[in-house]
Amino acid sequence: MEAVDKSILLKNEMIMGLLELLKQNNMPQEVNHTFELCTYIDSLEKKLDSMTEELTYVKQQLKDMQEDTVLNNLKAQVQAAAERLQERCNMMIEQLFIVKDNIKSKASDIVMEANKKGKVALNKISELLDVKGKLMDIRTHVKESQKDVSTTIAKIDAFGTGIREANQKIANTFRTFADKEVVDYSQSEKKLSKTELVKKPWIAKQKILEAMELRIDAAIDKVENLARDVDIDRMMKKFDSMMEKSHNEQVGAMVAETEYQYGADAFEACAQGMIVSETNTEIENYELKKEGKSR
Repeated sequence: MEAVDKSILLKNEMIMGLLELLKQNNMPQEVNHTFELCTYIDSLEKKLDSMTEELTYVKQQLKDMQEDTVLNNLKAQVQAAAERLQERCNMMIEQLFIVKDNIKSKASDIVMEANKKGKVALNKISELLDVKGKLMDIRTHVKESQKDVSTTIAKIDAFGTGIREANQKIANTFRTFADKEVVDYSQSEKKLSKTELVKKPWIAKQKILEAMELRIDAAIDKVENLARDVDIDRMMKKFDSMMEKSHNEQVGAMVAETEYQYGADAFEACAQGMIVSETNTEIENYELKKEGKSR
């Protein structure tokens, strides 16, 4: 396998620049999700390194095992499982390299575009969702590896139990022939057997894979959150724009209506109306009286 980039995302200049821009533009959710995404990816890479080290140990352990007719079958199965795990591990390392490269490339694009177009370019942070597919592929390899490791541990346990019980049965058979009391081995303390030594690194692998799964799920969650945050932000801006437009239309309609009078102006207008009304009434009464006299 070709050498891959081992650089840490959170030490990358462009990613740090992107985080700073998000912070300056009051986008705390995006800052947190991007930072945590990079943290999980960096941590995942360390777990893969640990897995590689464990596989190297297993290979050396199998190599150092003495030729034994009984153990040869177990040795062959463990070796086959280790080779499958190594192959998957190599694929995960390559896929993780692609994920890291995509994140760094996208961060660089966003930073450069933000310098030209401003905050609107930061919405492209949602495009980090593109790495979700690769993360899902890595997760699939992790799940397959977990099954393989669990199966291998079960085989080692079954083999160890079978050998131990067979040896105990043979020992008790000889005791019976010698007229000695048989031994209840279930009550005796178990000694560390060869199979337990073989199983130990596989248990370590199991724990590493569990930790990897947690980090992958968290990373997937973060890229989904980034896309969701940007969508929500766009919806809120659209809503604010619609509300502002509606408000402006209402203000325009109010301005077009008849101007209302308030306070002293309203009182004066009302008083004038009453005076005019009283004057008109007096004139009408006077005319009626005059008309009556003439009759």
